[in-house]
Amino acid sequence: MTEAIESQLAAGRQARADGRMVEARNAYARATALSREAGAHALQALGLRHLAEIDLGARRPEAALAHADQAAALYRAHDDSDPLDLAVVLKLAALALDELRRSPEAAERWNAACDLYQAAGDTEAAAACAGRTTG
Repeated sequence: MTEAIESQLAAGRQARADGRMVEARNAYARATALSREAGAHALQALGLRHLAEIDLGARRPEAALAHADQAAALYRAHDDSDPLDLAVVLKLAALALDELRRSPEAAERWNAACDLYQAAGDTEAAAACAGRTTG
């Protein structure tokens, strides 16, 4: 099953690189569904992260927020998750909340992402989000 998931993720990456966003979104949705069925939480979260990125690019902040929040919940539920993966989806959620003009909630996500970036020693990413943390 992991091979099928990886294949869908690769297809999504290629379609996205080629600018074929509908195909990319479909591939990531399939990868996410297969990952859910297989109990592959890390791959499921990765698929959700890519869906959130595509939704943000397509100006669908509600869908982006839903996908980013689902990915964040998966990362938080599993101790083996990389904190930087959680930081990325928190940043995506914050961007979606900014688009939805939900500033206090966005500030919470920005703060959490910045804290994770700083804890990981990624000062560049921490600095990039630091100015966005006030609601």
